[in-house]
Amino acid sequence: MRSRIDLYLLRDAINQLSETTYFSKRLHDYAANVVKAIDYVLTNESDIAPDILRSFGRHVQRTYVYLAGSTTKEAPYEMEYCLAKALDRWVQRDTIITTALTNEHDFHLLPADPWGFIKSFLPGFDTQGYDPLLVQLGLPRLYRHKPLYCLPLYHELGHFVDEQSTVTSLSMVAEPALIAIERLGLGAEYTDEQKQRVESRHRKEYFSDLFAAAHVGRPSVETLVTIAPSATASATHPSTADRVELVDIFLDGRTTPLIDLFQQCLTQQDKPALTKIFTLPTMSTAFDDLRPYQTADEPELHGTLSAAWTYLNDCLDNRRRPWIRPAMSDADIERITNDLTEKTIRNASIRERWTNGATA
Repeated sequence: MRSRIDLYLLRDAINQLSETTYFSKRLHDYAANVVKAIDYVLTNESDIAPDILRSFGRHVQRTYVYLAGSTTKEAPYEMEYCLAKALDRWVQRDTIITTALTNEHDFHLLPADPWGFIKSFLPGFDTQGYDPLLVQLGLPRLYRHKPLYCLPLYHELGHFVDEQSTVTSLSMVAEPALIAIERLGLGAEYTDEQKQRVESRHRKEYFSDLFAAAHVGRPSVETLVTIAPSATASATHPSTADRVELVDIFLDGRTTPLIDLFQQCLTQQDKPALTKIFTLPTMSTAFDDLRPYQTADEPELHGTLSAAWTYLNDCLDNRRRPWIRPAMSDADIERITNDLTEKTIRNASIRERWTNGATA
């Protein structure tokens, strides 16, 4: 397919998204500005290098996928709300969280900055000061209304914060060989350069684990234990056992040389320290009565996910809550608990909008 034709098709597709009532104003603005950039490229194609043109097309294609998953009819609104709250503490630039819904059991971050590409490689295009940062997250379509099964998104958001704050990169400059790669059984055939890459990848995973644990506690790694309980170390990821151990140390208030190094790097970048942000609410009374819990503040908002995860597992394992009947299936229990959690978060967002609207 020719790049020019693809851009026409993408422009039409993004315009169609913008016309839906299921799009937030910020996403409308982003889509409209991407369309302006496409129009600029189509008009000035002869002045743009072919490789830049192809790269621009790839950026727009990926952007479309994540915009398409972010209509309010499709998007996991409640999780996006929680993640946006978490992100506010770490990134000062205007950010927009978008989500792509996958058909695989796949949580991911797409580490790309489409608008950054436009500013850097299309210098003739007038952005008029518009400068948002797109956070492109992916999650299984199956879980889009299951917030308790979306906890890995906090880990993926940790990757985004790491990239933006260059925490891992800075840590590698300060301490190039902190993790004993040989201990993992990966070192014998590796060159020093390859060991550095492995160490960097492992640190990225450890940082994101700590970031997630800081917001939702131990359930952040309990989901990992559920998905990959016996995973051993690889060239890209530490073992599940090592990851859980580091999170437990952090949540217990203890430290390690790696945690200390991350904290030092965050301080150098004028970022918040890794510390427990959540507070655990006493929400069992409300959930036992099949009512959403009313969160008091942002720490309780994040803590609700942790507490609800524990509540769900207690319901599944012990079935002693007053609303659980003998004939209820595990699927019924899961659905009700996730629904209560989703409504709890949605109500918090509605109260916030009402308060901000009333005081504007």
